[in-house]
Amino acid sequence: MNLRSLQKHWNSLGRQDPLRAILARPEKKDIPWDVDKFFQSGVVEIDQMVRYAESFHPTAGKQWALDFGCGVGRLTKALASHFDRVTGVDISPAMIEHARKHPGPGLEYVLNEAGDLRLFPDAQFDFVYSSITLQHMPQRFARRYIAEFLRILKPGGLLLFQIPSQRQGKLARARSLAHDIFDSLFHPIAPRVVMRGIPKQEVIQLLIENGAEVLDVAPDQSAGPSWESFRYLAKRP
Repeated sequence: MNLRSLQKHWNSLGRQDPLRAILARPEKKDIPWDVDKFFQSGVVEIDQMVRYAESFHPTAGKQWALDFGCGVGRLTKALASHFDRVTGVDISPAMIEHARKHPGPGLEYVLNEAGDLRLFPDAQFDFVYSSITLQHMPQRFARRYIAEFLRILKPGGLLLFQIPSQRQGKLARARSLAHDIFDSLFHPIAPRVVMRGIPKQEVIQLLIENGAEVLDVAPDQSAGPSWESFRYLAKRP
């Protein structure tokens, strides 16, 4: 999958049912999200994650935060309770269009069609957050974006993101290989949410190589029971 295919995929999902594409509910798969409850789930997540991050290191400033993979702004709006200004960035024009229908003070939504974050200068953000986004793209893109997160952080700024490490259970590697080979053959047209991961030690090494101080690595359940997943908290010295 190249970047244009990734964009087309998420744009299609954004036109069909953007809320469920962002936050699936297997137990209620035929029931649309209540919009207020959808955005409230973002408030709960961000309040918990900001407290968690600042228990290790208080952010040097509260001026500007970035929500990478913002979708319709579920987490972007919630971050605005903690930062003066919040930018949500996404690859999907449809998702950005939906997000802009839910404006708020200090919020902006930006379309990014590049495989990096060159639209942002070095050392711009106090806090960079990404959840359930990197897990839906090929590893080469996820690695590049993680390196970019650190470039655009201010010195003393915090980076907090989630990504799966590996499938769990018996025959996990075989299942992953079969999925990669056959999913596009069996589902060539309908957009599907595909899961991918990067082994934990590779993520830690990538952070260190790009100058980060790794503050914590914590288990995370966002990828579901079939995947071992982690949240990574890092600081730019």
